[in-house]
Amino acid sequence: MNEWAKLVQKTYNDNKHKAGYKLGNAMKDAKKVYKSLKNKGGIAKVEKKNNKTAKKRNVSGKNRK
Repeated sequence: MNEWAKLVQKTYNDNKHKAGYKLGNAMKDAKKVYKSLKNKGGIAKVEKKNNKTAKKRNVSGKNRK
């Protein structure tokens, strides 16, 4: 689990006893904490992975070597 998911889970578990508290509320609350930790360097910056896959070429049997 990444740091964001851990923080959201912790925030939700700490506040789920409140009436009407939902996961969306936990995400909004965790966002504030996450941004402050990120600005202070408390959370390591993770680079995005390139999710693009190589395009497959349509090669017929005639053109194969």
